[in-house]
Amino acid sequence: MIARLLTTALCGLGLAFGAQAENHLIRLDTEQRSHLDLRTVRPEPVSALPLAQVPGRVVLPPAHEFAVTALQSGVITRVNVPLGVTVAKGQVLAEIESVALVDLQRALVDAQSVFGVAEAKMGRDDTLLREGVISRVRWQETRSDFERAQAALRAAEQTLLASGLAATEIARLKTEGRISGIYRVLSPAEGIVLERLAIVGQRVDTLAPLFRIGRLDELWLEIEMPQERLKEARTGDRVTIDNPKARARVIEISQSVDPQSQTALVRARVEQGGDRLRPGMNVNVQTLHRSTDRIFKVPIAAVFHHEGHSYVFVQREGGFEAVEVQVAGQEAYHVVLHEGLEGGESIVAQGVAGLKAAWVGGLTGHEHAE
Repeated sequence: MIARLLTTALCGLGLAFGAQAENHLIRLDTEQRSHLDLRTVRPEPVSALPLAQVPGRVVLPPAHEFAVTALQSGVITRVNVPLGVTVAKGQVLAEIESVALVDLQRALVDAQSVFGVAEAKMGRDDTLLREGVISRVRWQETRSDFERAQAALRAAEQTLLASGLAATEIARLKTEGRISGIYRVLSPAEGIVLERLAIVGQRVDTLAPLFRIGRLDELWLEIEMPQERLKEARTGDRVTIDNPKARARVIEISQSVDPQSQTALVRARVEQGGDRLRPGMNVNVQTLHRSTDRIFKVPIAAVFHHEGHSYVFVQREGGFEAVEVQVAGQEAYHVVLHEGLEGGESIVAQGVAGLKAAWVGGLTGHEHAE
């Protein structure tokens, strides 16, 4: 009914079809175009086909996450950083008062004392051996005691290093001999605090988790791709996020499908807009498949449908022709076409309804004439 009314109105304006009845070329003069308020645009070439709008999640690569554990048992006396803040490598995250650490430091002080005595004795016996006062057997016994004391000192130093003490603190302990039961938990890398488990007053055992630190210099997307679209996805395909604006590229496609959701994980590395994303964010992503076909982006209003087929009006010399196209996907304001256009044409983006009414009326009249 609407098509008939529009056709009647257009006929009243004197709109007519050209002689090429098989193409139903619609010829318009300047006044008719003005009444229809036609506007044409050129299709925008694109290099990728949109596959699907799917949910995704911002994550960190596994190699960019660091677990911070308690290297000594004890009681947490201080926590210096809250959740979500940026920390530098080596920054003190928390402090633990540890009796076990006191014992390890005392062992180092004792080993340092024994080594000092053995070193002095070794120096004395070196002199006595050169002067011929002592036998070489006695010198070898002294040398053996010296090497055992040296090995014990190095072992005590390595134990403290493995227990979380810095080399500078160990050197100061050897020089000054002052023992402290305070163990400082240090950040292993520059990043943000993703998780904080440490609580002041809490008693922790050795290797108990305290913090989780993440480096933000690289971000990934984990995309839940429906199984029916997996065959179209390829490594290297582009992924876009509208809000916030970001772009990524597929680096891995899972070989298994979740039996509950019937989706597979597709991982993409963020290439642009990573500063707008945060780990843990849920986002909607548009996956785009690279293609060598002639693919064009046109305004949504330019595409119309008739009897299950999609068309656009292409401007020809002397009129407009309805050209069938294949829709590959749809974005917020545009439709992506992968068949029907050659490139360089001008298509109608405004006034399509009036032309469609005339075109449909012309088709009907052509069928009756036959």
